[in-house]
Amino acid sequence: MADATARDQGPDAAETRLNRLLNMILESAVEALGFDAATISARHGTDLATAAATDQRVIALDDAQYESSEGPCVTVLDRHDPIYLAEAGDIGDRWAHFSRTAEHLGIHTTLSVHVPVDTDEMSASLNLYARQRLELGDDRIRAAEVYAEQLAATLQSVDAYRSTAKLARDMAEAMRSRAVIEQAKGIIMADNRVDADEAFERLVQLSQHANTKLRDVALRLVEERTKPPPPT
Repeated sequence: MADATARDQGPDAAETRLNRLLNMILESAVEALGFDAATISARHGTDLATAAATDQRVIALDDAQYESSEGPCVTVLDRHDPIYLAEAGDIGDRWAHFSRTAEHLGIHTTLSVHVPVDTDEMSASLNLYARQRLELGDDRIRAAEVYAEQLAATLQSVDAYRSTAKLARDMAEAMRSRAVIEQAKGIIMADNRVDADEAFERLVQLSQHANTKLRDVALRLVEERTKPPPPT
């Protein structure tokens, strides 16, 4: 019985509880606030990754912001006020990479809120995405901040600290994914004579059409290009 209890309280169990709690809060926020999807962006040192998401397809919008180092989910990591965009795909030259990716994904309204995690090691943001235009008043933005506070409490729990190793692994995996995406972008740029932004947008479109994660689409493209020719 003691061994079973130890296993139940081990790192894997802590990670499972943490992920379940984060996703429960995200799903509640999506339903209560009228959005279609939500993510948590986390920064550990200089590494950025999406720690949880209700819809894997919108992670491409997070990735666009990590790649360009700009956008609402990155900006609010540093304790900025909530950033609400009624039409994310139509904001002029501001955050152009983010805006174009939102347009390709069919995301209209976004809201990013700082998650008040009280630690120097990590910062986080709650990001809400809607496929229709939403008019948000102060009450709904304040409600989103309450969900951000719930996320902060969860991330600061004992179980979350026991999951630090997992967060580090996730960040390392995110960096590897980014390297594969950069390779795939290079292939598209060379084949189609387009710039880096257009190459990324084409990857996003491929991901959408295949209903497959962006990294998997990029990896398939790189593997197809680099695999040795069949023996003659």
